Amino acid sequence: MEIRIAEKKDIDTLIKFRFAYLTEDSGELSSVQTESLRIQLPDYFNRHIGGDFSAYIAEEDEKPVSVIYLIRVEKPANTHFMSGKTAMLMNVYTLPEYRRKGIASILLKRIITDAGKEGISCIDLSATAMGKPLYLKNGFHECSSGHTNMRIEI
Repeated sequence: MEIRIAEKKDIDTLIKFRFAYLTEDSGELSSVQTESLRIQLPDYFNRHIGGDFSAYIAEEDEKPVSVIYLIRVEKPANTHFMSGKTAMLMNVYTLPEYRRKGIASILLKRIITDAGKEGISCIDLSATAMGKPLYLKNGFHECSSGHTNMRIEI
């Protein structure tokens, strides 16, 4: 098993794994969603790879079998992230036939180690039911604070 950081030449792989994750998580995508993603994702990856976005790919015999995405965000520091450097973990996805072999754990440990070397104070994520045990096993915990997470969709 080889673990490597994705490059721009890997954009098609990143898109394929993004679609696989979204379909498994949300069900079949509509034609409008599919078309919008096909337009947005290549542009996003081209602009962000090597900057505030990293992806790690696990390959077996040069075949991509698992990915993990990390998006860096720098904010004014506070008591929860003193360096101001935070990150969000996304799209942890392993092909079904390669699951339960520890591949996602290997990717997760690698990305956490590398984030620490960059001075990132914390990594946030939204866990699926399937992924929650993986994250708990690797040191993540459920967050609770006096704040309520909120969102407005525009």
